[in-house]
Amino acid sequence: MLKKLHIQMTIFCTLITGIIMVSMSVINILSSERSLRENAYISFQNDVSSILASLENQSIISHEWLTRMEINEQYLISLSNNGVPLLYDTLKYSEERSALLANASRLALSEYGFQPSDLENKSVLTKQLSYVLHEKNKEQFYLSAANIPKQGYYLRIQVLYPLAPLHAQIARQRIQFFTLDFLGVILLFIFSYFFTRQMLLPIKKNQEQQIQFVASASHELRTPLTVILSSLSAMTKADEANQKRFQNMILSEGQRMSRLINDLLTLAQVDHTNFTLQLDAVWLDTLLLDSAEKFEPLAEKKDIRLTVTLPDEIIAHCAGDAQRLAQVLAILLDNAISYTPTGGRIGLALYQHHNHLEIRVADSGPGIPDAYIKQIWNRFYRMDKSHSDRKHFGLGLPIAKEIIRSHRGNIWASNDSEYGGAVFIITLPLL
Repeated sequence: MLKKLHIQMTIFCTLITGIIMVSMSVINILSSERSLRENAYISFQNDVSSILASLENQSIISHEWLTRMEINEQYLISLSNNGVPLLYDTLKYSEERSALLANASRLALSEYGFQPSDLENKSVLTKQLSYVLHEKNKEQFYLSAANIPKQGYYLRIQVLYPLAPLHAQIARQRIQFFTLDFLGVILLFIFSYFFTRQMLLPIKKNQEQQIQFVASASHELRTPLTVILSSLSAMTKADEANQKRFQNMILSEGQRMSRLINDLLTLAQVDHTNFTLQLDAVWLDTLLLDSAEKFEPLAEKKDIRLTVTLPDEIIAHCAGDAQRLAQVLAILLDNAISYTPTGGRIGLALYQHHNHLEIRVADSGPGIPDAYIKQIWNRFYRMDKSHSDRKHFGLGLPIAKEIIRSHRGNIWASNDSEYGGAVFIITLPLL
């Protein structure tokens, strides 16, 4: 499922960003091409104006000057005197050149009504037309035609500028743009592939955790359920004395299932942001004394010494849910009593700092190996598998962590206990 979603997200991200990139490229290309065409046309008109100015002021036109203009600017120039082609046109004669110039004359007459007779009057000034000439083979030219009145005659000039170099430049520019776009789309696909995979990693990890969570929960629920069903089956064949024993087993396993279900519901509330707190001013010194009093009988059964250390000064209170914080202390004390050997020690301590309160629950148990000190906060994780048949499901510490986090506090474990075992440290902000 995630693999399919990964591919879909990769294609979607590549498609959307690719469309945006190509669209911007097309807009840029069109703008650039328009600028190239405008600049080419303006440059052509400026060159034609320079040519006409030179012709108006010159009484002698040299072949060298005309040839230089054609070669350097890639123009085709045709001159006639009172309609008679000058010798330059004869020297430069070619069928293609003559056809282009003849077509230009026809276009000037048919499309623009521009003909020599319009300027036979010497009093008429120079007249010029510039337009685009389309040949049958779709080749385009800028064409400028002009009549220049002289003393007793007039010059007619046609200047053609082939647009093939401009079109070749535009074509190269398009190829460059679309090549870059193609490479950009490939890079976008590669980036999207790794980016979306990185985005889906938390989801994949969460999915794996959920699968593991469901499997572990199913296993934990199946164990007491199996005992209950087998006890019920045995009760039908047992005598009255044994029936009482089976009833106690059913009651014990039912209570075990109830604790597990309550823990699962607590974690479900946390996961779905339905975990509510009844915030009020909490006096942690009182809370520690009450918690120690509740667990003192359990500690005495294992000959464990349970002590509480409080500061000499008055303790400031913090904002919190007293019942939830008591639940955290109960989890930590229950674990400490379970893992502390007979004759050991457990210490509850409270410290006040500048902007927070600190609670420590230390024991003289075996401690927590460094390799497992982060894993103990995982759901259903038990470092000591021998406790699997007891009331510990590996959900207590994850619940404690979520409760403290909801109080904007921190909780962590360490092996720096003054008793030689593990120590759990809680920090809570002051009110």
